[in-house]
Order: sequence, then structure tokens, then C-alpha cells
Amino acid sequence: MPPPATTRPCGCGTGSPAPAPPSPTRRPTWPSPRTGPGSPAPAKTGPCGSVTKDDFSYDWDTLSATCPRGVTSPPWKPARADGHPRWSVLFPKPACRVCDDRVRCTGDTAGRGRHLTLMPQPLHEIQSRTRKDQDTETWQRHYALRTGCEATISETVRAHGLRRCRYRGRAKTHVQHVLTAVGTNIARLSESTSPGIWDTRTPRSPTRFRRFCERHLMHHPR
Repeated sequence: MPPPATTRPCGCGTGSPAPAPPSPTRRPTWPSPRTGPGSPAPAKTGPCGSVTKDDFSYDWDTLSATCPRGVTSPPWKPARADGHPRWSVLFPKPACRVCDDRVRCTGDTAGRGRHLTLMPQPLHEIQSRTRKDQDTETWQRHYALRTGCEATISETVRAHGLRRCRYRGRAKTHVQHVLTAVGTNIARLSESTSPGIWDTRTPRSPTRFRRFCERHLMHHPR
């Protein structure tokens, strides 16, 4: 017999209740703060500049947005983008048609109202705060610590197989990480020389990709 409408078969075949879809108002939690660059705010470009999403003000209690010209949107509608919950914000067409900033805001002359897609409130606030903070010198100094170790992480993953765990359990996995780090250091030391000592080793032959770049006067990424 097929399961009732309120349930659906799970992976074990017990017909457990279907989980509720993610809500746009759900507040996620993270065990530690994370630092990373945010993508720039998408803008509707025009001949005199643009009006970005950050130029609007939002009332999360009434689910309404106000544009820089003071026009308030109708209540938002739940939506989904790339499988994630979002809020769809659509401003009324009559107000956008007569607005002096219509070309700067909507980017066209078809008379459409401005449309915004917002993340849930906690994610939206994190995104807005990150976009403002990443232009400051303090944030850039803090993020420089991460950029310095990304090359090492890439080397251990691509050259030493760090992404694949060879053992079971956290203790053995930690041992693998330590041994991988030791091997990475040994490989780097074998390619380095002491200060003041001339390197007499035969240099490695260039790869085909490097020769191709040099032949066509292209920049070779290192």
C-alpha cells in the first residue's frame, strides 16, 4: 500500500514523515565565526550609475522594503533559488514608471517594477555586513591570514591526497593529517637551499603548458 499523503518513504523504507521544507525565517547557527569575501551586490546598471540592493531598507517584521525614493513594496512572497529558500520582492509598476531613477534602478525603459531576491534575514544580514566590512583595512588584514594558507591546503589536497581519509576514526584521521603535513614540509625543504648557497641543481624542464604560454607571449600562472 502506498504511504499516506503526509508521509513519504525514507532511505530505510520505514515511511517516516516527510521533513518540512526549509523556512526563509529559520535562523541557522554556526559553531565558530567565519571570514570570507562576499560577492558584490548585483546592480541594474544605467547611464548615470546604479541602485544596488544595499541601497534599499528592509522591514523584516512586516516583510516590506523601501526604495531610496521612499516607495514601499507589497509584502514579500516566499520563493526558491538554486534549491534554497528566498524572498521575492516586487515593487509596483505604476510607482516605478514615474520614478526619476527608473533607468538607474531597473535598467530598462519597459516600465517594469524593480524586483529583488533576498536571502533569509540572518543570511542577508551577514551578507550585507560582510560587503561593508571587506572594504576596511582591518578586515583585509584579518583575511590575509587565510589567503596565506590556501596554497598549502591546495597542495596537500591535490598532491598528497588529504581529501581522502585512509582510516576510520578521528584519532587515526588526525595522524594522517600530521603525517601529510610532515611530508609536505619535507617536500618543500628538498626544493629549497640555505641562504648564501648557490643552487647547482639542474632546473626542471618546463611543462608543455608553460612552453605554449611562452611561445604565444601569454602570462603563465604560477
